[in-house]
Amino acid sequence: MDNLKGRVAVVTGASAGIGAATAIKLVKMGMVVVGLARRYARLEELKTFTVNNDYPGEFHSVACDLTDMDDVLKAFRWIDENIGGIHFMINNAGIIRISSILDGSTENWKEIIDCNVIATTLCTREAYKSMKKHKVPNGHIIQINSITGHSYSVNPGNKVYNASKQALRVLTEGLRHELSVAGDRHIKATSISPGFVDTEIFDAANISHSKMKSSEILSAEEMADMIIFVMSTGPNILIAEMVVLSQGRTIQTYPTKC
Repeated sequence: MDNLKGRVAVVTGASAGIGAATAIKLVKMGMVVVGLARRYARLEELKTFTVNNDYPGEFHSVACDLTDMDDVLKAFRWIDENIGGIHFMINNAGIIRISSILDGSTENWKEIIDCNVIATTLCTREAYKSMKKHKVPNGHIIQINSITGHSYSVNPGNKVYNASKQALRVLTEGLRHELSVAGDRHIKATSISPGFVDTEIFDAANISHSKMKSSEILSAEEMADMIIFVMSTGPNILIAEMVVLSQGRTIQTYPTKC
C-alpha cells in the first residue's frame, strides 16, 4: 500500500467512529488527511494522537457543519488553498433518526436527507472539482452507505433513513455514469455498505444494541480496513459496491422464527 503515501484524503464525520478510525490508519500509512466534522475539539484530539505517536502522515482539522452549504464550500476552499488536490474523498458522515412516515417529525426527515444525501452529494461535487483543477491522475470517491441501501429495515420508523441510503446507492451509480460520459474514467466511485457497526450513530438515535452478540457487531477499525482495501486497488480495478457483514449475518433481516 505504499502507493497511498503522500496522497490526500478528505474524511467527513472524522471526529468519531468509522471516520476517526480510518483517518488514524491513513495518517499512520503516511497520507495527508483532512478531517471534516462539527466537533473541532475531537478532531484536534486525533491530530495530537497522530503527532504523539510519530505517524509519518499529516492530519488537518477543519470544523464543518456538512448540512450548511456555505460551511462546506468554505472547507473545500481551505483545502484548495492549503493542501491542494484531493485524491480520495471519503463521505463517511451520516445520521439515523427513528421517525415514522405516518406521524414522524418533518425536522427529523430533513436532517436525514440533508446529511445523508445532500451533504454527501455536495462534498462529492466539490471533491470532483478539486480533482479536475489539480489534474489528479487517479481520484477516488468513496461513499459509506449501509446494508439498508440494499434491503428494508425491519423497524417501521426507520424507512426515511432506509430511503436515504437507497438514494445514495443510486447516486453513486449515477456518479459512475456521469464520470464515464465526461471522460473522467480515471476517477473511481465506490459505495461501501456495512452492517451493524459499533459507533456513536446509534447512541445519537437512542438505538440500543445491547441484545446483540459481540460477534454480530463490526468494529470501526474493521470497517477502516475495508475502506483502505478499496483505496489500495490498482487503477484498472473498481470495487463498485461492497457489502460488509459480520459472519452469520444477512443483508436483509429476517424473523428469527418462521
